[in-house]
Amino acid sequence: MVNAKFQALINQFTDLAANPHKTAKEWSLKTGKKVVACAGLDVPEPLIEAAGMMPIVLLEEYGKPIELANAHVQSHMCGYVRSMMEQALNGTLNYVEALMIRDACHELRMIGDLIHYVTDNVKHIQFMYFPPTQHETLTKPFMQKEMAKIRKIIGDYNSVEITDEMLAKAIKTHNENRKLMIRLYDIRRGNPGIISAVQVSVVIQASMCMPKEEHSKLLQELIAVLEKMAKDFKPSNSIPIIVSGSLCEICKDYVLEAIESTGGVVIDDDLYVGSRYFNTLYDELLTPMDALIEAYVNPISPCPTKYEKRSIGDYQLEMLQTTGARAIVDVIVQNCEAHYYGYFMAHQKVLAAGRRDLDLFIDMENDQFGQVKTRLQSFFESLEGE
Repeated sequence: MVNAKFQALINQFTDLAANPHKTAKEWSLKTGKKVVACAGLDVPEPLIEAAGMMPIVLLEEYGKPIELANAHVQSHMCGYVRSMMEQALNGTLNYVEALMIRDACHELRMIGDLIHYVTDNVKHIQFMYFPPTQHETLTKPFMQKEMAKIRKIIGDYNSVEITDEMLAKAIKTHNENRKLMIRLYDIRRGNPGIISAVQVSVVIQASMCMPKEEHSKLLQELIAVLEKMAKDFKPSNSIPIIVSGSLCEICKDYVLEAIESTGGVVIDDDLYVGSRYFNTLYDELLTPMDALIEAYVNPISPCPTKYEKRSIGDYQLEMLQTTGARAIVDVIVQNCEAHYYGYFMAHQKVLAAGRRDLDLFIDMENDQFGQVKTRLQSFFESLEGE
């Protein structure tokens, strides 16, 4: 029997995540405060909150056709930038004060300039040029200058000077939310099947489109309910799986549902709308600006858009060992060149260690449930035979 309180909370998270722009707009109208959209990895959201505005992570609008953007963006570009262009052209982003883009790949770089030239719907577009090499001598000095510039620009959007005290408070709020999401993942790992992968996804999506303090209150309630449920819960005996990938996009519900309906159970993930979003805490013992820089330079999850000492393959092997998962399912967004390069090297490393993985190349604009389900069934059958 489904716990009524648990289901009510999941429904609330689902409603918030179902239309993130509606959620953010309603908050803006209610408070009279501005919203800033964040695109790409590593946008320093605490700076936006410290300036008295709310950051919203710009995600693709899955299920909505790409129409206006087709005249400006080639079909072989990734679904994320195509959707971003569509949202800019159709007026979805009219309400945001600015669009902040971390220069993570050539497609994101292109789309920001293109939006600027073809539409006035987005008030401000600001790039952040963070170095892809994270451990060179000049990395931190460069980051200090770039972060100081971004701090001034964000403050100017709301006509405020962001003090260290304001930034430290915002960092604390974000850390509290991240610690709660880490606790949610701990519960899932210890109780496979207690909360589905799709339900976890909507919890994370909700955190990307609402104030962190409000999300933390709801999440505290959810964790309290799950901790009570765990006392009498019988863990799933399905094959424990880690899902990795979807670097800038939501891992599609049908992919997660297919995994958990064909013999697998997701016990952990390395997804953008997942642990990548929250698993690196800001070091509150450092100065606030140094804490932001340190989180960028030394993240928990390696990223193929950066040159790091530790690869995605290294991280996947660490996750397999610490979680007890049997295999990795890599969800690769079609036409994401950065992930293509990173995945193939990770795949070789996982195989060389005698572990298993499955790649799923996903097209944002088409539902591939049948194909994905068939491949997963075959993969899980091969795991059961080992």
